[in-house]
Amino acid sequence: MKSKSTLEYALTGLIKPKPQSGYDLRKTFTTTGMRHYSDSPGSIYPALRRLEKRGWIEPLPRREDDDPRKRQLFSITPKGQQALIDWLNQPVTRDDVIFRMGELMLRFAFMDSNVPRATTIQFLRDFEREMAIYAAESRAKLEEMRSKTGLHSGVLAYEFGVEGMERQAAWAGRSRELLEKASGS
Repeated sequence: MKSKSTLEYALTGLIKPKPQSGYDLRKTFTTTGMRHYSDSPGSIYPALRRLEKRGWIEPLPRREDDDPRKRQLFSITPKGQQALIDWLNQPVTRDDVIFRMGELMLRFAFMDSNVPRATTIQFLRDFEREMAIYAAESRAKLEEMRSKTGLHSGVLAYEFGVEGMERQAAWAGRSRELLEKASGS
């Protein structure tokens, strides 16, 4: 079977709090910050079929009085809940902060209702560490570029990226501190 996609984890995370139909999920993708995921029926419905085949979600019995449009509602299974928790518990790696920032933030968004607060705090600690290392290495490369080529638009564009990384590392540190304080850690 094909490997799991971020879209499939997003669907699982959205279905966990309450049963939803494909239409409900498409609407969420269209009207929220998750809009960068495809809201197309050509992506959502095949992903729902894969999740059902994998045993992560199951269709609820249809009751005509619930929905005259006869939309199929899906609920998460214990196997799907465990898969979601396993995904959320993955360590934050260097490759994640470089190539999978959207997935990291999606994992973070689903953490509070699915994993202990200590897991969320550790996620932020790891994110902060990996991002700070990557930002420091990028800052050194920026200074080397600047010394070799002088100031030009390419250097300034690279600096924009480095400053963004530094802000993300700082955000993770502040967020971790807030959660630790709220938890009494």
